[in-house]
Amino acid sequence: MIKTILANKIFKNFSILTGTNIVIQLISILSSIRLTRLLQPEGYGLYNLMMVEIGIFSIIAAYGLRLVIVRYVARNKSHSNYVFNVSNRIRLVTTMIAVFCLITYNLYINEIHFTPYMLFILSMCIVFQSSWDSIESIAFGNEKMEASGYINLIFTTLWVSSIFIIPKADFKIEVLFTVFILIQFLKTITYYYWFNRKILKQYQNEKIEVDLNHYFFIRQSNYYFILAIFSTIQTQIPVLLLNHNSTLDQVGIFNLGYRILSPLSMVLNTALVSLYPSLSRLAVQNKELFTKNIKSLINLLVVIGIWACLCFTLFSQEVVQILFGEEYLGAVKVILIQCWFTLLYGIFSTIGTVLSSFDRQRQLAILSIIHGILAIPILYYGTKYGAIGLAWAFVISGCVNMTYHWVIFRKLLSPFLDLSYTFKLFSILITTAICSLFIPFDFGIGLKFLSLILISFLSGYYIKRKVESMLIT
Repeated sequence: MIKTILANKIFKNFSILTGTNIVIQLISILSSIRLTRLLQPEGYGLYNLMMVEIGIFSIIAAYGLRLVIVRYVARNKSHSNYVFNVSNRIRLVTTMIAVFCLITYNLYINEIHFTPYMLFILSMCIVFQSSWDSIESIAFGNEKMEASGYINLIFTTLWVSSIFIIPKADFKIEVLFTVFILIQFLKTITYYYWFNRKILKQYQNEKIEVDLNHYFFIRQSNYYFILAIFSTIQTQIPVLLLNHNSTLDQVGIFNLGYRILSPLSMVLNTALVSLYPSLSRLAVQNKELFTKNIKSLINLLVVIGIWACLCFTLFSQEVVQILFGEEYLGAVKVILIQCWFTLLYGIFSTIGTVLSSFDRQRQLAILSIIHGILAIPILYYGTKYGAIGLAWAFVISGCVNMTYHWVIFRKLLSPFLDLSYTFKLFSILITTAICSLFIPFDFGIGLKFLSLILISFLSGYYIKRKVESMLIT
């Protein structure tokens, strides 16, 4: 059994991506420790605000192409060269639009004014992020994911090392982002060198006779772009609103939660990324097996998520105080609430992956619009109460929107996903979340460690039993 698991391509991709990303997230937390202590809450808030801007405008540059390309290449690997060239011509236009929007926003709307040099740095971040995504989409479609993990690990290590090398006297936003963009440039060039040698040259002599053009990819990407826009409205725009309705230090506290929770988010996203190419094929070949694997995925997602949430519940005060100092103790409750939203978001991501596997991008876009319309008022109201208000707003809007999402999800996988499974799943989620959020876990450190061991043992035993069902042949 162990040999079978180790030889499985899905498990290999997942293991490499997960392993490298866990290390990446851990060393990134180390960088956050120095950033938070030297920049202080307000400076750390500004740093995160700039990162949010990069993320928002990169959505325009990507234009929803990623999933369309991964799915198409997974089914037609010999078309890799052709798809890469076509998608890059589209990205050239969308990236130029993204940079224009970034500059316009900062010149005429943003209350915080950046220098022309910083606007140039932010623009280059978008360019390199779009280039990386272009390469990674084709590589992941070919189910060659190991290089992405290794290269990310190497250059993240370089970035974190740079943060600790920069003298305190020069520890400024301009210096940090200058180093950051240089590392992004080197990382992208390195990835392209591997990509050209391992994938492009492999298919350069393939004769492609397909009626594919720019419109084919744009037409399908439109729906994913709408999805990305409304997802951004729900996840990134509220941070800008938080800055508008509150203060920069609240932005720093709120984003500190994302930094601590990034390992959990990474594991959930990596699982979906690793499985997506195979799920795209399986969805049209064997719906029953497809549903079985999706149920196993959700089960593992929930078990790992609950384990992580409960572990943080036990040691939240100690973790924040040791890592970031007493100035950030106000973030403890915020991070705990964000833990449960991260798990909820993982279920939403799984539903989105299933819809994408069935080529339901139009339905996915419609759901995203409805989700955004219902969430925006809740999130806006939450920003008036600072970081903790926004954290609660995310959970409340997530619960509201999960209702109809799950109904559509069950209907799509009918008759293989029954009502009994739904009841058990959400009963466990609701019960553990209520215990975590409303019961004070202020007992002794020894009892906390005993609780940690018990929770870890039960979770590990379940995962060991279910991991074989995650393998898709």
